[in-house]
Amino acid sequence: MKILSLAITAMLAVQISAFAPSSSVRNHAMRTRQTQQTTAPLSLRMAADTSGPFDFLSGIFPKQSKAAKPPKKIPDVIIDSDYTLSLVFGAIGIFVILTSPDKSCLPGSVICPPTIWGAVQGGLNILFASFLAIQAQKIRFVFDSTAFELKEVNFQTKADDLKASGRENFAVGGENRWAYDKFVNFDFFPSFEYPILVYFKERQTPEEKWGEGPGGLDKVGGGQVHFFPAIGNVKQLKEQFELRGCNKVEKE
Repeated sequence: MKILSLAITAMLAVQISAFAPSSSVRNHAMRTRQTQQTTAPLSLRMAADTSGPFDFLSGIFPKQSKAAKPPKKIPDVIIDSDYTLSLVFGAIGIFVILTSPDKSCLPGSVICPPTIWGAVQGGLNILFASFLAIQAQKIRFVFDSTAFELKEVNFQTKADDLKASGRENFAVGGENRWAYDKFVNFDFFPSFEYPILVYFKERQTPEEKWGEGPGGLDKVGGGQVHFFPAIGNVKQLKEQFELRGCNKVEKE
């Protein structure tokens, strides 16, 4: 029996060794694995190195890819009214009247009637100041997503509601609304620091009307010229013109 068991063990060992790889085959397989690990991309090797015991959960709870955020929308802006210009012209009118005493004024008199010329000149300044104040209270300059528009306050409602101006442009007709990509230029006169008039130029108006109204004052580069008194906050106007991509011709 002992001889028989030894014979069976020897036969099993021979059969197992027949299916086991030789030492040369094992060495070749080991070198192949080392080469693959060395030449594999860095990202794959790092992924292999950072594997954890709970990686099987990634198939159950896949990673959520972050969607690209949409571009931030610029909100609509209503420019604040500015009464500085009306106050300046009103002060000039009062000053002219007070410094134009009539010749009939007695020496030493504190209150004297103005001359006719002084009364007319001062009165016109005060009248213009009143007009500017009414316009500053009534008109609003609005920047929306696509265009710069002139609107009016709807005094019939309790809320600060705005409505379309309801009238055509006094010089060339058409709606008082101009797309930003049609702007050619904008500026402030006599300067940004001391503005009296706000100027802008656009090519939205049909070309045959570019020479009408104030358009004849500036024919360089083409386009229709517009002026309006600085009854809106010029700092906000300039900021919005630049933010909305309105073209600006730089002074040399």
